[in-house]
Amino acid sequence: MAKMGIKEKYHAMTRDLMWDPKDYDYRTVYPLVEKEGIILKDPSRWEDPFRLAYNQYVKVQSEKDGIYHTVRNAFEANDGHARVIDSRWYEGVKAFASAVQPGEYMAHRLMTYIGRHIPIEAVRFATFNQAMDEIRHAQIEIKHYAHMSKMIDGLHNYQKTGQNSWFNTVTKSFFDDALTAGPFEALIAISFSFEYVFTNILFLPFASSAGAVGDENFAAVGKTVQSDESRHMALGMSALKMLLEEDDRNIPIIQYWIDKWYWRCYRIFSVIATLVDYYPRIRPISWKKAFEIYVEEQVFNGLFKDFRKYGIRLPKFAEDSIKEKEYYSHNTMRILDHYKHANMFRGFKLQPDDYEWLANEYPLFEEHYAPYFHRSDDNVLAGASKGLPGVCTVCHLPNEFPNPDNMAERWTQLSEYNNKTYATCSPGCKHIFDHEPEKYAQIWWPAEAYVNGELGTDLPGDLFKAWGTTPEEGGEHYSSDEHARWLEHRRHLGLDKKYF
Repeated sequence: MAKMGIKEKYHAMTRDLMWDPKDYDYRTVYPLVEKEGIILKDPSRWEDPFRLAYNQYVKVQSEKDGIYHTVRNAFEANDGHARVIDSRWYEGVKAFASAVQPGEYMAHRLMTYIGRHIPIEAVRFATFNQAMDEIRHAQIEIKHYAHMSKMIDGLHNYQKTGQNSWFNTVTKSFFDDALTAGPFEALIAISFSFEYVFTNILFLPFASSAGAVGDENFAAVGKTVQSDESRHMALGMSALKMLLEEDDRNIPIIQYWIDKWYWRCYRIFSVIATLVDYYPRIRPISWKKAFEIYVEEQVFNGLFKDFRKYGIRLPKFAEDSIKEKEYYSHNTMRILDHYKHANMFRGFKLQPDDYEWLANEYPLFEEHYAPYFHRSDDNVLAGASKGLPGVCTVCHLPNEFPNPDNMAERWTQLSEYNNKTYATCSPGCKHIFDHEPEKYAQIWWPAEAYVNGELGTDLPGDLFKAWGTTPEEGGEHYSSDEHARWLEHRRHLGLDKKYF
């Protein structure tokens, strides 16, 4: 018998695994496959571009896990936490933990949902592998946070914080939106819009920052997670092309999904912009430069030029995101500073080198944002809000973004639905709400829920119980007990000594 090549092996090990229902109607087994209006003519010709069989997948992932855990064990054994250049970095790690790790688990659920409802063998096998990737990422990150919770605040009641904190509703609303969409929309939302367009800007800049400040553990987390993303990106690209090539009637449906999910992904990455520009004391790259490289150059000027032959244009609000790159991280940091007393991670007073770097990277920083942050130089709570924010009905971010064409004007938009007024943070989110108002009108608004007593009536005490945190875990970093403990740990290890 002739030896099989890679393509033949892939077909032998991944095809003919589908259940062909004989006693049940096809539409009963796959009730969602026609609900979105997507036309499938011959999906059997579509293949996973990686042609990865399960035994190969297990071997590769096992090797990557071995490398990561070796780095993690060394970091933990050698007091790596005390060796970062500035402990405020870990406030950013807490924010990343709160925003990203729950998303990894939700992405795992999404991939199983997509695989269950799209009856295409190659899609099903690719989403099966990605579902395992996502649960691996979630477990790796939880392992990291479990170790860090021994040294830093904010992570000791992680499950409750992830369920109830107002900050976490941004991530939850995004993935709940995708999970309640049809399977083809969910595929475009996650595999294309999230994975292909934005995954590089999620992991590469922040992992580089981790390495620059001395957090080798988190740098290893970023690298081992990012190493899976090439497969995820390939799935998103090939699935999108497959749907576009199946039938021209799919094109307007997919164009709306691209418009919607580009903006939804972009808004969820607002926190990443701040983590790149503010929390590391050494910054390998700014958010603006990362956005220009990974989104403008690679996606807008590269990928979407190739899509013109299908009749696909740039996402509807791409130009707005380009305008916002000058302000995005600063405005999000200001929002976080407003509510630093109500989070499981702290803000901090900017240092002279922070002002210098930000002014050099962002010419408009001095005029529009430096005066605000200077207010905290003598009073760390000078910018703190007395309450919780009113949030966007779609993305759940506070309605506190300025119009990039007029910085003195709030960008908040209003929509009417069923005799009620709903606020959104931007034209992009308003467009999404107006297209599906019945979906987003069901918003669970944290501030309203707290005021109505859903999480207790003893305010603010019951709020912190619901969040799984304490008031001491918010506020300002450099004046906190956590920072004092970190300095003492360094003194104990002799890391504060200087040799001339």
